[in-house]
Parts: sequence; structure tokens; C-alpha cells
Amino acid sequence: MAFPITVDERRRWLYTLKQAPALRHTRTSILLRLLGRARPVEPGPGTSVCMEGQEVDGVYLLRSGEWKVMAGGMVLLHLRSGMSLGVEALARGAWPVTVKAVSASQALFIPRAELEVAAGAPRLGLPAPGPRAEVVTFQTQGMELPPAVLSTLVELVAKVMVHDFGDRVLLVRGGARETKGAVRGADGVFRRTVGPRSTSHGATWMQPSGVPGALDDDFDCVLVDGLAVPDGVTVREVRLTPSAGEALGTACGASVLPTVLLSPWKPRSSPSLKGRPLPDEDEWDADAPPPSCRLRLDWERLVARPGDTRPLAALGLDAGTRDALSRWARAITGRRVGLALSGGGVWGFYHAHILRRLTALDVPVDFLSSSSMGSLVGAYFCGTARDGREGMDGLRRLRYRAKHGHLSAAALSSVVTTQAMEWLVRGDLGNMALEELPTGFLPVTTDLTTGRCVVLEQGPLALAVRASGSAPGVWAPTLQPPARYVDGAFTSMVPVDVLLNAGADLVFSSNIFPAGHHQAARPLLPGAVGLFLSALNPVARARDLLASGVLLLHRNGDLESARGDLRYDVGTRDHPLLGSMRFTHVDAVLEEAARDMALEQKLLEFKQAWESLRVRRTPCGGRRAA
Repeated sequence: MAFPITVDERRRWLYTLKQAPALRHTRTSILLRLLGRARPVEPGPGTSVCMEGQEVDGVYLLRSGEWKVMAGGMVLLHLRSGMSLGVEALARGAWPVTVKAVSASQALFIPRAELEVAAGAPRLGLPAPGPRAEVVTFQTQGMELPPAVLSTLVELVAKVMVHDFGDRVLLVRGGARETKGAVRGADGVFRRTVGPRSTSHGATWMQPSGVPGALDDDFDCVLVDGLAVPDGVTVREVRLTPSAGEALGTACGASVLPTVLLSPWKPRSSPSLKGRPLPDEDEWDADAPPPSCRLRLDWERLVARPGDTRPLAALGLDAGTRDALSRWARAITGRRVGLALSGGGVWGFYHAHILRRLTALDVPVDFLSSSSMGSLVGAYFCGTARDGREGMDGLRRLRYRAKHGHLSAAALSSVVTTQAMEWLVRGDLGNMALEELPTGFLPVTTDLTTGRCVVLEQGPLALAVRASGSAPGVWAPTLQPPARYVDGAFTSMVPVDVLLNAGADLVFSSNIFPAGHHQAARPLLPGAVGLFLSALNPVARARDLLASGVLLLHRNGDLESARGDLRYDVGTRDHPLLGSMRFTHVDAVLEEAARDMALEQKLLEFKQAWESLRVRRTPCGGRRAA
């Protein structure tokens, strides 16, 4: 895109696109993809943008300049920076107005074809904007991985895509003998071997539509192992690297999914915290790395080999390998799930209940972003949800710590130094690092030296929890010179944007820091004198300050959580700030969360949203990966 959009523009235009009836229930990740594909246009003064009665060709998002809107030769209104054109006209099919540029302007244009495909309802006769199936290639960068191991990983992920999602997957490889068509194996994967002659002339084994194999089958995804794809075919490249920094940037015209290959036996970690500040409202994140994935498995002991057609269940994969491959398959096919968890003291155990219920409902968690107490819950979950384990052991350990006063003692000690909280987490989870976790854990903190919200991506897990929950004025800051870290809730209470930047396709946001009922004390004396003395009361002013701070944090959390696909708001409680520090009341909070039917309804809706994402279908009746 010639003109990257700012954070404020992205938020505004996400809301604008959701106002279109056809796009109202479209996932935010798909709308972000549409914005990323938007084409810049620069109509000059007097240039017609659209004509009354013509077919609606797409949506325009005006960045600068001025356009006039006319009907029957009469000027109706003027469009200025930040306004959109065509969202309401999409349902009509024809422009009801004529629009001309008044001055030199810049806008983004999203074609109607892409909008309708995103909404899942293209019109009859509309040509497809690209290949019916997504073509995925696999490469390595910065690491020595034998070709046979890479082919084995491709073989396994194809099996997982068929087993977990029911996708129709075609796996194409080179070989000595070419097969005329695709052969379906016992594992449900379609395979085709391409001979040396076709390999040297790639166009002979790929249809003009972009689907390899010259087949009539409607595939969802085509995995190309070790073959070059002809020019002009849009592909997604999966690039295996030893670290995320090795795969920054994009290949020639191809979207890239960096996959960091982690060995359970060779941990790598940074000794200090490393993060990336979120851009300000009027900035853009043009240098942000592409969303990545972590593949944590022992690739040297994989049991399958290229061409192995046995069903997935017959391979006897261990739980850790199976879990890693499922995460990878969700990343490749655009099915990743993220949770955004707010702060809130003991109310944070609402998050523990949410994670427990989602696990029981078989909803996976690929990303978890959090602030303050949400980071503590997220650390205990992600720190134990490794190698096939579900993370419940960590949540039970955290509940034990809270019930027996260990959290209260750490919170009291944090008035002097928050190292007490770090010691507690490290004692339970060990010397674990953020970059080692297969579940992407992205806590946020506030750097007072810059005033920015920082997303912590590398470094000790216990130190990251400490930095994310250092409540200013109450607890000591976390010092990582030159940074001075305090509670992340003050710049991002419910960090949904972090998940969207990380590549989450379905987001559940939870704001469990309650607003409070504030009752003002009655004046001690009647009349104007009593009101004057009541306004001077320092105790009443201190209570107003606390109540206002609680309300500010809660409302900020509401604004951020609205950008998720589904959200939960805990509402109001009596004395929320005082109650948030009563960690020994953890069982009462968990019981309250279990009785909350509004929360249960949201979780069931999220389960339904996940199932729709898992088994999604193309409008023509086939199934595809977005």
C-alpha cells in the first residue's frame, strides 16, 4: 500500500466497514485484511469518483481532500477526511448519487468483489478475485533443516488440516514419475506428484485459475512442497526460522508466515525484557514484523515420512507434537484464536474461569494478551499449557497461592519492591521465557519514560508479569534502564489491538475490572455552608479520586474490548477497588463467575463462532481457508 493507514484511521474504518449490512458479522481479522489490500487512488479537482445510476464498484475511504455529493444536479453534502463512500450503497447495487473531487485528494478503494467474498455472499456471475484455493509454499531461512524433515512437517500438517477442520487439501511434490491426477490417501489428503518436465515448466502443472493439478475438485488449500510456483500466482509462504528476527519483511509479492521452530530440549531466551511500543493514534506501524507462529516439537524424532498416507490417529504422535501441529495448521489456514484479558486484582479469577470453560468447550487459545492481573493469570495458563498440556495445572496452582495468602503477601511486599511477585512466579513456573511459549503470551506494560504502551515479546516470563502489574503509586515500578515500567492497564486495559497485530482471527475480550457504586456522603450542616464544607472535605475528595480512577479504567477497558469479536463486561460491584485486593476470597469470585449466566452465554457464543471458523465454507458450497 502506498499510504499506510494510521492507528486511528484503522479503528475508524473498521467501524465504518462493520456498518455495511453485508459485513456486519465479518471478523475483524478479515476486515483488516481488506484494509491491507485497499488500493490508493488520488482523484484530482473535478474528477468524477462515481456517477448516479452506475453499478457500485466498491467502497472509498477518504484520507485527505474534499468531495462533493450531488443528486439531480443539486449538491447534497461534502465529504472530508475520515469519511467513507459506498458503504450504504453496497446493498442497493447502484450509486444513488454523483460524486466529484473538489480538491486534490487521497483515498483508499476496496473493490466490491473482495468485499462480497469477505462477507461470504458474492453475486451470481461475479468472477472470482483469485484462485479458489490458497496456495502455500514452504521455505527455511537462517537454519539448516534437511529437506526430508521439511517434507515430513508438510506431510503432517496436511493430515492435521484434514482431521481438525475437514478441509480438502492437495499436497503437490516433485518426483521421478508424474501422476495424471490427484490421489486421495487413507488420511484424506489428496496428493499429486509432478515429474521433472512439469517442474521445469511450472505452468503445465498449474491451471490458469491457480489451482495445481488440472482438476475439477474444489480444494481449500494447496500445499506445495519443494516446487517453484509459476509467476503471477499469489501464494502464501511459510518460512521456518530459528528466531522471529530472521524472517522480517516479505518475499516478492507473497505474504509470509514466519514459523519459529523451537526444540523442547534446547531452550533459548533473552536475559532482559524486550518489547515493541504500540504506535500512537496518529502514527502507523509500518515497520511491525508480520504475524508469526511458534512450532515447538522434536522434529528429529518424527515418525511420519513423505508419502505416508496413514491416518493421523495411526501415527501415534505424542500430545506435544499433536498440539504443535494443530497450532501451526490454524496459523496457516487463518483460524487462530486470541483472548484479551484486563487487570482487576482478585476479579482476575474471572479470567481463570473463562479459560477453564473454553478448555472444556474445546476452544483453542493461540494468543493471550493481558495487563496487570490478567498477565498473572495468563502467565500461569500459558506457562503450563505446553507439550500437549492444557494449562489447568497452572490455574489451580495460582488459585492455591491466592487462597492461602501467598498472593496477598506478595502484593504487600510489592509496596517496597515488585521483585516479590517475580520470585513467586519464578518459583512456580521456573526460569521460563516469553519466546519459549507455544501459546503466544503478549503482556503489556507502560513505560513512563516515553509514555507509550509496550508489548513485551521476549525475556523472562516472571519479569514480564512483574512489569505488567506494577501499579503506580501503590507498588514499586519495574526498572529496566532506561525504561521505567508500571502497570499496563493505564495505557491498554484490554489489549485487543495487540492480538489483531499478532494475527488473531477470532478475538474474545474480557473486561473484569468492575465499575463501582459511589454514594456521596450527606452534608453535616444544612444549606449553602454545609455544601461548601462538604466540598472541602479531604476524605470525600480522596473517595472521589478513587471512584473516578476505577470508572476511568473500566470505561477505557470497555472502549478497547469493543474491538474484539465477542466481549464480556463484568458490570458494577460494591467497593470494587477494595474488593480487588482480597485475594483470599478467590473461591467466592470463582463461584460468582460460574453463576454468571451472561458470561456463560458469551462463552457459548464464542464456541459457536469458533465452530463456524473451524468448518467455514465457500459461498459456492466448497470449503476454503481464508
